[in-house]
Amino acid sequence: MQYGIVETGSGTPASVISTADLKAHLRVTHSDEDTMIEAMREAAIRYVENFCNVRIGSRAVVFYYNGYPSRIELPIGPVTSVTGITIATGDGTADTIPTTDYFITLGRNPTMIEFSNARSGFQDTFRKINVAATVGYTEADTPGPMVHAIKLLVAHMYELRQPEITGNITTKLKLGVEALLNPYRIISFR
Repeated sequence: MQYGIVETGSGTPASVISTADLKAHLRVTHSDEDTMIEAMREAAIRYVENFCNVRIGSRAVVFYYNGYPSRIELPIGPVTSVTGITIATGDGTADTIPTTDYFITLGRNPTMIEFSNARSGFQDTFRKINVAATVGYTEADTPGPMVHAIKLLVAHMYELRQPEITGNITTKLKLGVEALLNPYRIISFR
C-alpha cells in the first residue's frame, strides 16, 4: 500500500544532546567551531532517524494512505499518540472515523491500527485514509545507545572532515554505530 508522511510540527532534536555535551565528548574547549559542531549534530541526528525510522524530538505528523485496508502500520515511531483518523469522501471533504471503529497497538513497533469494520472487495479502494499522530522520542526517553551513536558520528565527522580513503577506495564509516542502533530500528513489511 502506498503511503506518505508529512511532518506538521517540528521537534527539538537538538535538546537530546547539547552542543556543550558534544564539545565535552570531542574535548573542544573553544567556541570557534560551535556552528560546525551544531551542523554535524543535525546531520548525525538525521542519520540516526533515517537508519532507525524514528524521530528524535516529539513532533506532529500525518500519515497518508491510499485505500482502506483492514490494518495499517505506521512506518516511523515511536508513536506516542494517534490524534485522529479521517477518510476522504467523494466530494473532497473528510469524515472522521470514530475511535470505536479501530484499535491501536502503541506498544508494538511499528505501531499498528486495525479497523473493526473492514471493507470487502473493491469498496473504498480509492479513498484516502489520513492518520494524525504524535511521534518521536522526547529528551527524557531517547535511548542512551542512540545518543552515543550521535556522539560517535559527530566525532567521526569532526576528526575526519573528508571521506575515509583506504588505498584508492573510499569506504564508509567503520564504527559500531549500526550495532548501537539496530535494536531500535522500526522495520515495516507492509
